[in-house]
Amino acid sequence: MTTFTIFGHTGFIGSHLKKKLKKYKLILPKRNQFRVGKFLGNIIYCIGSDSWATDQYNSFKANVGFIPEIICNNNFNSFTFLSSTRIYKNAKDTNEDSSFDICPKNKDDFYNIKKILGESFLLSQKKKFNIVRLSNIYGNNYNSPLVLPRLINNAIKFKKINLTINKNSKKDFLSINDAVEMIYKISKVSKGEIYNVASGKMYSLIEIAKEIQKHTGCKIILKNQHIKVKEPKININKIRKKFKFKSKRDLKSELNELVNNFKNYHGY
Repeated sequence: MTTFTIFGHTGFIGSHLKKKLKKYKLILPKRNQFRVGKFLGNIIYCIGSDSWATDQYNSFKANVGFIPEIICNNNFNSFTFLSSTRIYKNAKDTNEDSSFDICPKNKDDFYNIKKILGESFLLSQKKKFNIVRLSNIYGNNYNSPLVLPRLINNAIKFKKINLTINKNSKKDFLSINDAVEMIYKISKVSKGEIYNVASGKMYSLIEIAKEIQKHTGCKIILKNQHIKVKEPKININKIRKKFKFKSKRDLKSELNELVNNFKNYHGY
């Protein structure tokens, strides 16, 4: 039977992967357990941190620092590292072979530098590693500080949404279900490849805010509208060609259900 090992299986993405892969033999290491002592099959590395701006030490360890300990102390067939399409922020294009524009003095680039370092370390090894660059993943991630959960939580709890950058700033959002399906396929069949995994659809913050407003009756408050963040549209031609990928879910059409799930979780 095929074996999968999920590091970070209690997190948002890891817990969904655990459900997706339940028919296989699963190895689920404990927190800070990096020498497992058995053949790990296909490793999927889901350890990460959303608190990269405030807890740089633990964020670095989670995204990069633990990886050498795992690959040096275990036997395995493949290793899939979850990176981010955020690294394309200042890139000229978004295909998997693109170069990046980063500046160590820019605090906002710290997250990108970590992910690029993790990718570079793995791709420099003799073994073949897979890199999955994920876009903004949405789902029932109730307590996350990321943009979408924060907007929904504020709309429910405080009856208002603060858009603190230009309302027309756009992002690509991909369902957690579509994400884990692609991570599974890549980890099982690919060796030594980089893949962008995104929906290919861009939504502005004001579109999302107005849709949330429909289901919560919240106010939308605009601040700092001179600051516009334009995330580039992610090139997903590679997964379309190799895996016949097409996003099965759409954020805008699922926001009603998502908002209701958040309400139920928080007891509203």
